[in-house]
Amino acid sequence: MRILHLAAAFVAMSLAGEALAQAAAPAAPAAPQQPRELSAEDKALNESLKSFIKSSAQLPMQRVEIKVPMKLGMVTAMAGDKAGNIYIFHRPKDGDPIVMVDKSGKILRSFGKGNYTIPHSIHVDPAGNVWTTDANTSKVHKYSAEGKQLLEITVGEIPDPKRPFCSVTGIAFPANGNILVSDGYCNARILEYTQDGKRVKEWGTKGKGNGEFTLPHDVSIGPNGTIFVADRENGRVQWFDSSNKYLGQKLIGGRLYSVAAAADGGVYVGVAAKGGPRLDTDGNIFKINTKTGAVEGRLEMMSHETEVGADGTIYPGTADLITNDNPNESTIVVYRNK
Repeated sequence: MRILHLAAAFVAMSLAGEALAQAAAPAAPAAPQQPRELSAEDKALNESLKSFIKSSAQLPMQRVEIKVPMKLGMVTAMAGDKAGNIYIFHRPKDGDPIVMVDKSGKILRSFGKGNYTIPHSIHVDPAGNVWTTDANTSKVHKYSAEGKQLLEITVGEIPDPKRPFCSVTGIAFPANGNILVSDGYCNARILEYTQDGKRVKEWGTKGKGNGEFTLPHDVSIGPNGTIFVADRENGRVQWFDSSNKYLGQKLIGGRLYSVAAAADGGVYVGVAAKGGPRLDTDGNIFKINTKTGAVEGRLEMMSHETEVGADGTIYPGTADLITNDNPNESTIVVYRNK
């Protein structure tokens, strides 16, 4: 499979450059985007990303292409459950945005139609429930594994409701049973809710300093409770203790879209260049050792949202950059341990 030119579902956005646009169903490949003029700071971030690509070896993982017997819209995120089943979160013109398949791609069920404007991220909690965000409506949805809606949280406080992207981005699950929500488009904060949807805390502010964010695009929690935040436009991942105290950061550069903490203590981040002719320009998933700050390797794959399964499988949200010419089939990609 080859990576396509950026599909028509992507448009330039005003917030710190291009962002993913509200989706349409699969379309013919569009002409590449015109690169925008970058600031000196953004150019430096792109150079930083290039240096990490050059110096980082490929991770010893197997790229697995899975055929799904339906035409998906833009695959914005994926997640896996303990059995290895895959939840695909896509942006269809019509139909269910959540499609559950087994390891071979067989469709098990689908759900969620009518609940979304811009599907953004999907996550499976330790109990097997499915959580999603909508980057437009500021809503978080919780479902059972069977697709029954259990909870809807409206985060709200959208600074500019006219903007398509001005809302929540990612979800993580602390050991206390609550949930964390990153609210990155327009706001720059992390919120904490109880399992029944009561807000108990929020923190974060816009900026470039330690503990500040310029579009927190994703959030994840490590096995020791450390909170990791993908600080997208600052090109870095930052980490905090359970009391939200700043602990450290790793600057990769470009746009750092996603973060996923693994059971071995490593952290995977999805990064791509700023202002490139394609969304996936210099797109890679890097593994970071947060104890040493070292980059342990990379996978050459754009990942808008990234999740790590219980068995170490990596589920990248590959957008619609994987081509499959069969009108009744789509291809998703996962990475599994060799």
